[in-house]
Amino acid sequence: MGQNLLVDSAYLEQIIATARIRAEEPIVEIGAGFGVLTEALIREHARVWALELDAGFFRVLKEKFHDHPEVTLVHADALKYDFRELSKNLGRLRVVANLPYNISSRLVFRVYENRDIFSSLCILLQKEVAGRLTAKPRTKEYGVLTVLLGASAVVEALFHIPARAFFPEPEVTSALVMIMFPDPPPVQVKDWKLFTRLVKAAFSSRRKTLRNALRNNRALGATWEDVLAASNAAQVDLGRRAETLSAEDFARFADELYARA
Repeated sequence: MGQNLLVDSAYLEQIIATARIRAEEPIVEIGAGFGVLTEALIREHARVWALELDAGFFRVLKEKFHDHPEVTLVHADALKYDFRELSKNLGRLRVVANLPYNISSRLVFRVYENRDIFSSLCILLQKEVAGRLTAKPRTKEYGVLTVLLGASAVVEALFHIPARAFFPEPEVTSALVMIMFPDPPPVQVKDWKLFTRLVKAAFSSRRKTLRNALRNNRALGATWEDVLAASNAAQVDLGRRAETLSAEDFARFADELYARA
């Protein structure tokens, strides 16, 4: 399942201290593995909803936590699980997790799409993925998720964790990342679905200029005439590449497209 389990207690305690768990607070853990982080969370008196897909790990979790009513075990794929239904009972969800590397980017994007039901994520990611989430414009790491989270969230890479802290040891360094979804978001956007389509379309061929990336992109759902008019009104030069635009630039562009929809 692509899981590398954190086994170094010093780093585990550092994560828990950073997360600042409140007593009786509901916490969602994704990829619970052998339950090491789960144990640390319940020591802080959290109520834990622990998701695990792997059948072997799930059997271990059931044995370990069968007499812990504060732990709810969920045998499910986090990429398909109905977090929205869970939030009806718990309110906005807070995630503390060591994410499996092979789903981390897709999961963060799924959270972005459902950001109204999430308050924050305190998650371990591959250092390179963390770098993409916090990248600056005009860098090769800057991309779709950077922009989407830049507009909707406050993202901070907090500290690195070496491979030796995990079992099995990965070939990469990990990073603890905090993602918070404030209300209102950092950047105001009139139509978030349109904003998302625009960002994806702009980065669909990142070596191309915006003019070439957007001209025949049907996924954008806008005529070329509207794209030209919106870019002019937003003062976005279509001769630029997507990686040079800030989240604010994309928001202005998307809002002008929305006005012409």
